[in-house]
Amino acid sequence: MDDRLSLACSLYDPCELGADIGTDHGLLPAALLQGGICRRMILTDISPSALENARGEMIRCRLLPRVSLRLGDGLAPLEEACGMISIMGMGGRTIRDILLAGADRLRGASLLLSAHTDLPLIRQTVQEIGYHLDREEPVLSAGRFYLLFRARPGAHPLSPQALRLGDRLFSSASPLLRPYLARRREILSERLAGLLRADTPDAAQIRICQEDLAFYDAFLEEEPS
Repeated sequence: MDDRLSLACSLYDPCELGADIGTDHGLLPAALLQGGICRRMILTDISPSALENARGEMIRCRLLPRVSLRLGDGLAPLEEACGMISIMGMGGRTIRDILLAGADRLRGASLLLSAHTDLPLIRQTVQEIGYHLDREEPVLSAGRFYLLFRARPGAHPLSPQALRLGDRLFSSASPLLRPYLARRREILSERLAGLLRADTPDAAQIRICQEDLAFYDAFLEEEPS
């Protein structure tokens, strides 16, 4: 496993039944089952070939009797309550669509989420389905930063800035937190430069970028505890 999947395993709740949505290669479920974190798992994917890849991994690891492989879109294949559901390795809008369309299938399960794009949209969607984030953890894998979210039932509204930048993220004890935030600051600085170069500058967006950069600067200038 790479560091991203190792972190995912550490954030996954031990449970009788877990589910991995869009399982693809099946590496995360294999690790969870082998590590005794889940006794059984449901593996779903919208792609028949991806599901066959997962089946092959389960056979190779001698885990096939402990899994249910289900073809289907998003959360639709889930027919029973799970302790935890992971949705990883997709764009933020895809994860949003899955959660909104299948919110009735969650049945109180905790969530482990990781999106390649649109991170604020993940935080917003978690709010909309009546959940809150209790962990946001950065990880560096193959030279790229990722952010893993863990969500629990129960609404906890965030401010507009917390939706953009994160809330629980800033209480992470990860040694990667500051490098991750420094990289996010670089990206935001590039966005601000682009806004300022525009033929018709968007004053509202410029102000938001400046406020967020000031927040990053204040945090990064503090001495690590």
